[in-house]
Amino acid sequence: MKILHIVENLSPEAGGTTKVVRELTETLAKRGIEISIFTTAGKNNERIQQIKGVDLKLFRSDFLARWWPGHSSGLAKSVMEEAPKFDLIHIHEIWHHPHFTAYTAAKRAKKPYIITVHGALEPWCLNYKAFKKKIFAALFERRILKEASVIHVLTEEETRNIQSFGVNNFIAVIPNGLDPKEFQNLPGREELEHLYPTIKGKQVILFLGRIHPKKGLDILARAFGKIAKEQKNICLLVAGPNNNGYQTRVENILKEEGVLDKVIFAGMLTGQDKLAALSGSDFFVLPSYSEGFSMGILEAMICGLPVIITNQCNFPDVSTAKTGEVIEPNENQLVKTLNIFLNNQQLRKKRGENARNLIMEKFTWDKITNQMIELYEDVLNRTSK
Repeated sequence: MKILHIVENLSPEAGGTTKVVRELTETLAKRGIEISIFTTAGKNNERIQQIKGVDLKLFRSDFLARWWPGHSSGLAKSVMEEAPKFDLIHIHEIWHHPHFTAYTAAKRAKKPYIITVHGALEPWCLNYKAFKKKIFAALFERRILKEASVIHVLTEEETRNIQSFGVNNFIAVIPNGLDPKEFQNLPGREELEHLYPTIKGKQVILFLGRIHPKKGLDILARAFGKIAKEQKNICLLVAGPNNNGYQTRVENILKEEGVLDKVIFAGMLTGQDKLAALSGSDFFVLPSYSEGFSMGILEAMICGLPVIITNQCNFPDVSTAKTGEVIEPNENQLVKTLNIFLNNQQLRKKRGENARNLIMEKFTWDKITNQMIELYEDVLNRTSK
């Protein structure tokens, strides 16, 4: 089986999709599947590491990428030339140029293609830069989705969003996963305190993800501001890249609340520093307005952190498995829930234990990859008939 994966960006700053594509394709390659990835990364190509067992081809985006993300004439040319050599094309995310190019190449080569939407049809995402998306949807996107052999979604909620978008072809629900080996030897709290000495003796609330408007950091900043004025021994650790300068907006809210000095903006953490943040914090918060299926939530839970997330994170297992709390993206609800977690260590411990158990039972890459291989085989069998 020979599969071509198309993704707009694999630079570390691009978010959870990058991690998903890297780890999924590496696991598929270990199973003997021949995997290639075509991607663009703008000026960050030098930061993209090779993936073991995967043929990774990088292309420079060109000047048109300013208007159409990931636009690359080099990638377009190569996809057109190479598509006939593959059994199936797997496209990650929508709206950008590489996904449109992959669709065009698949149709020309008469190859089946799968699209993983990665949350791009969530209501918040559709409303973000809505005018351009409405035009593109009418001209191309609905047709691209309708002609896919399968639309792969991460949650049941995504299925409903796609159907609301007017697309009703075959949909497969397969969540993201993690490699548990990456989280076997977690550092102690002292390593995080060494990185950030000001957290000593304090409870640490962790936000891990891109600093982006959809992530709900405005809600978290206001809620933290109300609590931090009363509780002196708490700290908010914000770990993630600053997307389009949105960090300034968050800092201004924290200044208005008078608690900026109790917040650490760590930037993007990787490797041992990231593990230190995950294992050394007391709990994780993601008050997002929109998510596909957050890798940050999975990473927090496998490290034994209880989580506070919103319904828009589309992870009902958090409630059913009692690994944390699920709320609406609402400041008052978040204040209430933060207070419960800050004042109940036993609750945090129990929810954290449940969290790790849930990930090990349902969300490791070994389990997820089995489902993906079955999906590929089903598509190829249906195509051959």
